[in-house]
Amino acid sequence: MSLLKKLMFILLCAGLLNSNIVLAEEEEQLLSAGELLERCDKDSLPGAPSTPCMQYVVGLVLAVMQKQQEEQSQPFFCINPQTNPREEVTENVHVYLQNKKLRSNEAAQTLTLEALIKSYPCTGMGSQI
Repeated sequence: MSLLKKLMFILLCAGLLNSNIVLAEEEEQLLSAGELLERCDKDSLPGAPSTPCMQYVVGLVLAVMQKQQEEQSQPFFCINPQTNPREEVTENVHVYLQNKKLRSNEAAQTLTLEALIKSYPCTGMGSQI
C-alpha cells in the first residue's frame, strides 16, 4: 500500500477520534484546524498546553500508533516519551496550527498529522509512540 493511501486510511480511521471533540450539534462533523487552534489557544501557557488540545493530540498519536501496529506498517512519526513529553508534542502541534491559519477550514487531524510528521521524523531505529 502506498504511503499516500496509508495516510488517507489513517485519516479516515482517525475521524472516529473526533467523536469526543465534535461540536455539540446534531450533525457530526470533523473538527476543523481552526476549531482545534481555538481550543489550543484557550487556557494555554508556555509549557502547559490546554487540556482539550493535549487530549486531542495524544489521542490522535495513540490512534495512529494502534493502526500502524495492526497493519505492521512503518511509522509516520517517531515520538519517544522519555525525551518528548506530551506537553512538548502538543505545543509543537499548536505552533504548527498557528503558522497554518490560512488552512483553518481543513480537518484538524490532517494538520496535526503533518505537524507530527515534520516535528518527529523517523530517522533511525528510535522508539516510537
